[in-house]
Amino acid sequence: MYVIDITRDYGSTDMLCGVDSMDAKSKTINYIMDYALANYNLSLDREVLDQNLNIDKFSLNNFLKENYSITIDNDLLIQSIPTDKKHCLFLKYMDSKSDFPTIYTFHKREINKAKSLLKFLVNDALIDIYQDNLSEYEKLKIKDNAGIIDTVYPKLNIACKIVSLYNGGMFLEELLNNTCSLKQLECYNSQ
Repeated sequence: MYVIDITRDYGSTDMLCGVDSMDAKSKTINYIMDYALANYNLSLDREVLDQNLNIDKFSLNNFLKENYSITIDNDLLIQSIPTDKKHCLFLKYMDSKSDFPTIYTFHKREINKAKSLLKFLVNDALIDIYQDNLSEYEKLKIKDNAGIIDTVYPKLNIACKIVSLYNGGMFLEELLNNTCSLKQLECYNSQ
């Protein structure tokens, strides 16, 4: 199974699931084509996209520059994570120093480990910034795990998100069996 992580703008996340790499690539191509048409009024050539799409790491901005000589304001960053149905809890961490987010995979029951790692990453970033001002660090540091599931720290230029695709097993099955993304499923389920 492959999970495709999609970062739109800074910190906004979407995910796709593919049964295998071919399914994941097909769903990703459809997503990119829809995104480019809806956001930039660009109709991309499917074959050119298929030849140039590396689902391990892909930047829409780089692809458009190289193949169409077009520059866009907000990039679409895509990366894939091979996983299985038991390891479907993800921590996504992005800071301004890296081009792509870092994705950590956990067992579906390891939410406390994911929260602890998120807490460590945020506090580590705070230490880097406030190492000469420990009183400011003490005010800002995360002391407990409550309320940090989905957090953006603009002052630190980092974004963190914990995403579980498990939800009793049904959410993951829906993602695997459909061509829709996590955001689309969440919208359908909230209506």
